[in-house]
Amino acid sequence: MLATHIYVMVFHINITPVIKRIDKGGRMRMSLKMIALDLDGTLLDRDGSLSDENAEWVRKAQASGMNVVLVSGRHRMRMIPVIEKLDLRLPLISANGCEIWDADGRLMNRSVLPWKDVETVNLFAFQHNVRYRAYCAEGVFDSENNHHLAQMDYSWLKVLLKSDDTRSLSDARDRLQATNRVELIVYGSPEAPRQIDVQPKGTGKASALAKLCDKLGIRREEVAAFGDDRNDIDMLRWAGLGVAMGNAPDDVKAAADWLAPHHHDAGVARTIARLLRQASA
Repeated sequence: MLATHIYVMVFHINITPVIKRIDKGGRMRMSLKMIALDLDGTLLDRDGSLSDENAEWVRKAQASGMNVVLVSGRHRMRMIPVIEKLDLRLPLISANGCEIWDADGRLMNRSVLPWKDVETVNLFAFQHNVRYRAYCAEGVFDSENNHHLAQMDYSWLKVLLKSDDTRSLSDARDRLQATNRVELIVYGSPEAPRQIDVQPKGTGKASALAKLCDKLGIRREEVAAFGDDRNDIDMLRWAGLGVAMGNAPDDVKAAADWLAPHHHDAGVARTIARLLRQASA
C-alpha cells in the first residue's frame, strides 16, 4: 500500500480554449510530454485486467521521457493494483478528478461534497428509490449494504446513482441539476440514463489534469488523453490530443481528435506505438 501524506498547494489554471496542434495528416505539431490514461474501457480489458501489450507500451512511453498519469472514476485503492502490475511510479487522478496523488502516493488535492449536498443526494435517492455507491476518502459504500449517506461523517468525493427505472433516475437528475450546486455526469442517453455521477461543483478529469500539469510545468498542448466514456469528454477536449477508444459512444468520439482501436484490441498500446514513432520520425 502506498503511504499517504497530505499537503496543500495553490494552483493557477489556464482554462482558455486550446488550439489543437494536429496537422491535416493527423500528426502532432508539438512534442508530447504527458499521456493521460483512463482505466476501464480504455487501458483495461472488459474483465478489468491489464494486458501485457498495453503494459509494455505504457512502460515504453515512460522510458521515452513522457509523463504517464492514470485518470479514473475509480477510488484510488482500486487503481493501485494497476500501478503494481505496471511496476511504475505514476501520478493518479481518482474519483473523476476529486483527488490528485503524486507518484510517491502523496495527496496533492482533494475536493469533497459539502455536507448539505450529501444530505440532498441522500434525500433524492430515497425519494426516487435510487441506489447509490458513495466514494469517500475512507472507502466505498453501497446502499445495498445498508450504508446510509446521512449517517456517515466521512469526506465524500462523489456519489454514483443507479437504478433500473430510468424515469426515477431522470427525476433525480433534474432535481439535482436544479440545485446548481454539483457536477453531474450522466451515463447512457439523456432520455434513459443508466447511472449518474454526482460530484463537487467545478470538478472533473480535465480540471484535475490541468492542476497536475500546472504543477509539473506541462502545457495542455503537450498532453495526449485517452478515454472511452462520458466522464472523459472534458479531458479529451482539454488535451492537445484527445484519443477516443473504438468502443466509445459517438458523443465521446466526437470530442476527440484521434480514434484508437477497440480496447479489446490493445488500442492503447497501438496508439502509444504510433505516437512514439511520430516522435522519433
